[in-house]
Amino acid sequence: MTKIEWYRLPRAQAADVLGKIGASAESAVFSEQLTEVTWRPLPFYERFKLFRLTNYATLPCFTMDYLGDDVTGIFYPLDGLANTIYNVNEEDKLHLSESNIIDYLDFFFEEVRGPDGDIYLIKNPSDLPILSSLPENQKQSVIEHHRALQIDSDIMPGEFNINGTLYYDGSLISALIRVQASGRLSIHNQTLLLQGIHFPGSPIENTYMGDSY
Repeated sequence: MTKIEWYRLPRAQAADVLGKIGASAESAVFSEQLTEVTWRPLPFYERFKLFRLTNYATLPCFTMDYLGDDVTGIFYPLDGLANTIYNVNEEDKLHLSESNIIDYLDFFFEEVRGPDGDIYLIKNPSDLPILSSLPENQKQSVIEHHRALQIDSDIMPGEFNINGTLYYDGSLISALIRVQASGRLSIHNQTLLLQGIHFPGSPIENTYMGDSY
Protein backbone atom coordinates (compact mmCIF):
# COMPACT_ATOMS: atom_id res chain seq x y z
CA MET A 1 0.00 0.00 0.00
CA THR A 2 1.39 3.41 -0.95
CA LYS A 3 1.89 5.58 2.09
CA ILE A 4 0.11 8.93 1.84
CA GLU A 5 2.32 11.75 3.04
CA TRP A 6 0.84 14.71 4.88
CA TYR A 7 2.70 18.00 5.37
CA ARG A 8 2.37 20.06 8.52
CA LEU A 9 1.92 23.79 8.05
CA PRO A 10 4.13 26.13 10.10
CA ARG A 11 2.26 28.10 12.78
CA ALA A 12 1.93 31.32 10.74
CA GLN A 13 0.60 29.53 7.65
CA ALA A 14 -1.71 27.40 9.79
CA ALA A 15 -3.10 30.56 11.38
CA ASP A 16 -3.71 32.01 7.90
CA VAL A 17 -5.64 28.90 6.83
CA LEU A 18 -7.67 28.91 10.06
CA GLY A 19 -8.49 32.56 9.48
CA LYS A 20 -9.76 31.83 5.97
CA ILE A 21 -11.88 28.95 7.24
CA GLY A 22 -13.15 31.07 10.13
CA ALA A 23 -16.41 32.06 8.45
CA SER A 24 -17.72 28.47 8.48
CA ALA A 25 -19.93 27.18 11.27
CA GLU A 26 -17.47 24.39 12.15
CA SER A 27 -14.63 26.80 12.89
CA ALA A 28 -15.71 27.24 16.52
CA VAL A 29 -14.16 23.85 17.31
CA PHE A 30 -10.70 25.00 16.18
CA SER A 31 -8.35 27.50 17.72
CA GLU A 32 -4.93 28.70 16.61
CA GLN A 33 -3.20 27.45 19.75
CA LEU A 34 -4.72 23.96 19.87
CA THR A 35 -5.09 23.03 16.19
CA GLU A 36 -2.64 21.34 13.87
CA VAL A 37 -3.14 21.99 10.14
CA THR A 38 -1.77 19.45 7.68
CA TRP A 39 -2.24 19.16 3.93
CA ARG A 40 -1.50 16.93 0.98
CA PRO A 41 -1.65 17.51 -2.76
CA LEU A 42 -4.29 15.84 -4.91
CA PRO A 43 -2.86 14.90 -8.33
CA PHE A 44 -6.16 15.37 -10.19
CA TYR A 45 -6.65 19.04 -9.14
CA GLU A 46 -4.69 22.09 -10.23
CA ARG A 47 -5.51 24.44 -7.35
CA PHE A 48 -7.30 22.59 -4.59
CA LYS A 49 -5.51 20.59 -1.91
CA LEU A 50 -6.77 18.42 0.94
CA PHE A 51 -6.42 20.12 4.33
CA ARG A 52 -6.89 18.37 7.67
CA LEU A 53 -7.56 20.29 10.88
CA THR A 54 -6.94 18.38 14.12
CA ASN A 55 -7.86 19.72 17.55
CA TYR A 56 -5.73 17.88 20.11
CA ALA A 57 -7.48 19.53 23.07
CA THR A 58 -10.46 17.20 22.75
CA LEU A 59 -10.65 13.51 23.69
CA PRO A 60 -10.71 11.87 21.29
CA CYS A 61 -9.04 14.34 18.94
CA PHE A 62 -11.50 16.12 16.66
CA THR A 63 -10.52 16.11 12.98
CA MET A 64 -12.14 17.71 9.95
CA ASP A 65 -11.08 17.70 6.31
CA TYR A 66 -11.43 20.56 3.84
CA LEU A 67 -10.86 20.97 0.14
CA GLY A 68 -9.09 24.27 -0.08
CA ASP A 69 -7.38 26.73 -2.39
CA ASP A 70 -5.13 28.65 -0.02
CA VAL A 71 -4.34 31.26 -2.69
CA THR A 72 -7.93 32.41 -3.23
CA GLY A 73 -8.96 31.51 0.33
CA ILE A 74 -11.80 29.21 -0.77
CA PHE A 75 -12.35 26.23 1.54
CA TYR A 76 -15.12 23.62 1.45
CA PRO A 77 -15.73 21.36 4.47
CA LEU A 78 -15.95 17.70 3.48
CA ASP A 79 -19.19 16.58 5.08
CA GLY A 80 -19.48 13.02 3.78
CA LEU A 81 -21.58 14.08 0.76
CA ALA A 82 -20.49 13.62 -2.86
CA ASN A 83 -21.85 17.00 -3.96
CA THR A 84 -19.06 18.85 -2.17
CA ILE A 85 -16.47 17.05 -4.29
CA TYR A 86 -18.56 17.47 -7.46
CA ASN A 87 -18.78 21.23 -6.84
CA VAL A 88 -15.00 21.48 -6.54
CA ASN A 89 -14.62 19.37 -9.68
CA GLU A 90 -16.54 22.07 -11.54
CA GLU A 91 -14.63 24.91 -9.93
CA ASP A 92 -11.13 23.53 -10.45
CA LYS A 93 -9.75 21.88 -13.57
CA LEU A 94 -10.22 18.18 -12.92
CA HIS A 95 -7.62 16.05 -14.71
CA LEU A 96 -8.35 12.32 -14.55
CA SER A 97 -5.99 9.85 -16.16
CA GLU A 98 -5.03 6.19 -15.86
CA SER A 99 -2.17 7.23 -13.59
CA ASN A 100 -4.39 9.03 -11.04
CA ILE A 101 -7.88 7.51 -11.36
CA ILE A 102 -7.23 5.14 -8.42
CA ASP A 103 -5.98 8.09 -6.36
CA TYR A 104 -9.30 9.81 -7.14
CA LEU A 105 -11.31 6.74 -6.05
CA ASP A 106 -9.31 6.41 -2.83
CA PHE A 107 -9.93 10.08 -2.06
CA PHE A 108 -13.64 9.85 -2.96
CA PHE A 109 -14.29 6.75 -0.85
CA GLU A 110 -12.33 8.21 2.04
CA GLU A 111 -14.44 11.37 2.13
CA VAL A 112 -17.90 10.20 0.97
CA ARG A 113 -20.05 7.89 3.05
CA GLY A 114 -22.47 5.40 1.52
CA PRO A 115 -26.07 5.07 2.81
CA ASP A 116 -25.17 2.07 5.01
CA GLY A 117 -21.57 2.80 5.86
CA ASP A 118 -18.17 3.28 4.33
CA ILE A 119 -16.99 1.64 1.12
CA TYR A 120 -13.36 0.61 0.76
CA LEU A 121 -11.58 -0.13 -2.49
CA ILE A 122 -9.41 -3.20 -1.86
CA LYS A 123 -6.42 -3.02 -4.19
CA ASN A 124 -4.28 -5.76 -2.65
CA PRO A 125 -5.67 -7.84 0.24
CA SER A 126 -2.17 -8.80 1.38
CA ASP A 127 -1.48 -5.14 2.13
CA LEU A 128 -4.43 -4.77 4.51
CA PRO A 129 -2.87 -3.96 7.90
CA ILE A 130 -5.91 -5.37 9.74
CA LEU A 131 -6.03 -8.68 7.82
CA SER A 132 -4.07 -10.45 10.56
CA SER A 133 -6.96 -9.81 12.99
CA LEU A 134 -9.23 -12.21 11.08
CA PRO A 135 -9.47 -15.96 11.73
CA GLU A 136 -7.26 -17.95 9.37
CA ASN A 137 -10.21 -19.29 7.33
CA GLN A 138 -11.60 -15.77 6.75
CA LYS A 139 -8.13 -14.44 5.95
CA GLN A 140 -7.69 -17.05 3.22
CA SER A 141 -11.21 -16.45 1.92
CA VAL A 142 -10.53 -12.71 1.54
CA ILE A 143 -7.35 -13.40 -0.43
CA GLU A 144 -8.93 -16.10 -2.62
CA HIS A 145 -12.09 -14.11 -3.45
CA HIS A 146 -10.36 -10.82 -4.15
CA ARG A 147 -10.45 -9.66 -7.79
CA ALA A 148 -7.64 -7.47 -9.06
CA LEU A 149 -8.26 -3.97 -10.39
CA GLN A 150 -8.82 -3.54 -14.10
CA ILE A 151 -8.96 -0.05 -15.63
CA ASP A 152 -10.68 0.54 -18.97
CA SER A 153 -10.29 4.01 -20.47
CA ASP A 154 -11.37 3.14 -24.03
CA ILE A 155 -14.96 4.29 -23.60
CA MET A 156 -15.70 7.99 -23.92
CA PRO A 157 -12.96 10.63 -23.73
CA GLY A 158 -12.11 11.26 -20.08
CA GLU A 159 -14.28 8.42 -18.75
CA PHE A 160 -13.13 5.30 -16.92
CA ASN A 161 -14.54 1.90 -16.02
CA ILE A 162 -12.79 0.23 -13.10
CA ASN A 163 -13.54 -3.38 -12.25
CA GLY A 164 -12.44 -4.35 -8.77
CA THR A 165 -13.27 -5.49 -5.26
CA LEU A 166 -15.02 -3.41 -2.61
CA TYR A 167 -15.42 -4.03 1.11
CA TYR A 168 -18.84 -2.88 2.30
CA ASP A 169 -20.96 -3.72 5.32
CA GLY A 170 -19.07 -6.90 6.17
CA SER A 171 -18.94 -8.18 2.59
CA LEU A 172 -16.55 -8.38 -0.32
CA ILE A 173 -18.26 -7.24 -3.51
CA SER A 174 -17.10 -7.37 -7.11
CA ALA A 175 -18.30 -4.26 -8.93
CA LEU A 176 -17.86 -1.98 -11.91
CA ILE A 177 -17.09 1.61 -10.87
CA ARG A 178 -17.85 4.13 -13.61
CA VAL A 179 -16.23 7.55 -13.42
CA GLN A 180 -17.34 10.30 -15.78
CA ALA A 181 -15.04 13.04 -17.05
CA SER A 182 -16.73 15.34 -14.52
CA GLY A 183 -15.64 13.03 -11.69
CA ARG A 184 -19.17 11.80 -11.01
CA LEU A 185 -19.12 8.21 -9.86
CA SER A 186 -21.57 5.31 -10.08
CA ILE A 187 -21.35 1.64 -9.09
CA HIS A 188 -22.77 -1.15 -11.27
CA ASN A 189 -22.79 -4.95 -11.70
CA GLN A 190 -22.44 -5.66 -8.00
CA THR A 191 -21.74 -9.32 -7.23
CA LEU A 192 -21.37 -10.71 -3.72
CA LEU A 193 -18.06 -12.55 -3.33
CA LEU A 194 -17.91 -13.15 0.40
CA GLN A 195 -19.95 -12.05 3.42
CA GLY A 196 -19.72 -12.12 7.19
CA ILE A 197 -16.33 -10.37 7.36
CA HIS A 198 -16.15 -7.91 10.22
CA PHE A 199 -12.98 -5.97 10.90
CA PRO A 200 -12.63 -4.42 14.36
CA GLY A 201 -11.83 -1.08 12.68
CA SER A 202 -11.25 0.42 9.26
CA PRO A 203 -9.79 -2.31 7.01
CA ILE A 204 -7.44 0.19 5.39
CA GLU A 205 -5.27 3.01 6.68
CA ASN A 206 -7.10 5.83 4.92
CA THR A 207 -10.50 6.13 5.14
CA TYR A 208 -17.45 4.59 0.61
CA MET A 209 -23.13 2.46 -1.91
CA GLY A 210 -26.04 2.97 -3.98
CA ASP A 211 -25.88 2.69 -7.72
CA SER A 212 -24.86 6.32 -8.01
CA TYR A 213 -23.42 9.10 -5.88
